[in-house]
Amino acid sequence: MSEVNAQPEQVTLSIDGREISVPKGMNLIEAAKVAGIEIPHYCYHTHLSVAGNCRMCQVKVEGMPKLTIGCNTGATQGMKVSTHLTSPEVAEAQRATLEFILINHPLDCTVCDQAGHCKLQDYYYEYNRQPSRFPEEDKEHKVKALPLGPNVILDGERCILCTRCVRFCEEITETAELGVFNRGDKSVISVAEGEQLDNPLSGSVVDLCPVGALTHRNWRFNTRIWYTKPVDSVCPGCSTGCNVKIATRDEQVVNVKARLNADVNREWLCDEGRYGFDRLVADEQLLTPLVIKDSGEGAKTTLADIAAAMQSVKAGANETAVFLSPVLTIEDLYVAEKFLLDVLKIESGSLSVAMQYKSRQLDSVSQKLVSPDYAPNARAASLFGWAITADNWRKEMESRYEALLGDLLAGKVKRLIMIGDAAIAPTDAERISEQVVSQLDFSLALVSGANSAANNEVFVNGPFSSRAVVRAAQHLVPVLGVLEKQGLYLNRDNRLQRLTAPLTPRAGVRSEWQVLAELARLGGTELLPDNVVSARDLLLHMGRSDSRFAEVTPARVGGFGLRLASA
Repeated sequence: MSEVNAQPEQVTLSIDGREISVPKGMNLIEAAKVAGIEIPHYCYHTHLSVAGNCRMCQVKVEGMPKLTIGCNTGATQGMKVSTHLTSPEVAEAQRATLEFILINHPLDCTVCDQAGHCKLQDYYYEYNRQPSRFPEEDKEHKVKALPLGPNVILDGERCILCTRCVRFCEEITETAELGVFNRGDKSVISVAEGEQLDNPLSGSVVDLCPVGALTHRNWRFNTRIWYTKPVDSVCPGCSTGCNVKIATRDEQVVNVKARLNADVNREWLCDEGRYGFDRLVADEQLLTPLVIKDSGEGAKTTLADIAAAMQSVKAGANETAVFLSPVLTIEDLYVAEKFLLDVLKIESGSLSVAMQYKSRQLDSVSQKLVSPDYAPNARAASLFGWAITADNWRKEMESRYEALLGDLLAGKVKRLIMIGDAAIAPTDAERISEQVVSQLDFSLALVSGANSAANNEVFVNGPFSSRAVVRAAQHLVPVLGVLEKQGLYLNRDNRLQRLTAPLTPRAGVRSEWQVLAELARLGGTELLPDNVVSARDLLLHMGRSDSRFAEVTPARVGGFGLRLASA
């Protein structure tokens, strides 16, 4: 048996006179990217099959009698390719193609949600810029504002029949809800009678649509893209860590798009993550440290008083329970580890420490992208000794969490520390009785959100915790919510990725790592140098002082992440 060559055969070709080397058979759109040249296209997508519908990607190949489409032409040795940049024939063909595509397209850019980030607009100004020669004839009118399902609406007149959405439902979700119906200029994308587009990844077809034909029902007409502040980040919904672009306006999330990353989520995003960003913000956010009185009423306090109360409690490691949130960043966990060791005198691998983790059941479509958890940084626990590194890390984490929760519910805990939102799952928090709370000598919760009920009882009303969690805490300290934080997450595949805050942090409120460092300092222990004041400073300090992070730098993580060899 012949040995399989791990490296694909390389061929050398020239595109617009630029000589490049690429794998044999790579299509010319991708090959041109290597040469730094963009070939315009609508129907082609890196992770979908080639349809060849739009004809925008035509190029001239020496020796071929006619122009050919770049999406379906593979690179060969010695090939000489000319694009619109060097071939007037190609440029004219692309102008004619675009004019044909626009014949029946409505001139409604002023009301179209895609305006400002539409490839029809971009390509018109770049490759056409000619007045319409179709001024008097009647355009073909098609269906307007047709709901395809609970999340997506179709404007048939804007559709250019690229079929990206159809291929996505056939090839990726394998649910095949969409199809092309009728013929010629009557053709339209739609769902079969009695069907609807409601698979768990349905919103991804809007990201794939290069024009304004498919829009989100939730976000229609809510804002113009040029009024928003877009941020590249990762979705904190589960440990897949899908790359996203989050658009905000007036401190509200107004649009979430998948961001192309072939190593993580391609350009797909689940509906739960896309439309669920509002659940990541508490209805009312905590702004100042509070101490809970016997009456249940919250009164303002200071970190100094909390540090003193913590120092006064003499509880051993076996009488302490530290629950860590799965939305803590790597930087938060690094300082938490030092806090446990130097302040609470608990070894990082101790069974007194657990990260909240609970598995869930997923349907077959969700499993293609979504992780069976709500724990975006759970895998990072393995870096700090709170989980094992084998394939069953999920089971180990959940077992560890359940064991520590069992000790708390059995009344074996004297000192309870909850670091971050969802340090204890909401369903588990409801099981914490008043008797358990009364047996605690000291309890502290670092949380982002709270509400004041009519009886002045303070409780978290956000997505990660519940009333019972805060009722178990004698002291509350506000920390930044997950949409206000900067830092690193480690996804399920050991890829470090950057979490970037789309929302402006609340004045005076800090991340968990900053609060823990301050509590330690007030108790007489310096966890960090004085010059560490930001998440970036902390990461650089971690790289200099801890071998686990010696190769981790902001530049290496970049915009698409850094895969660790092991974790």
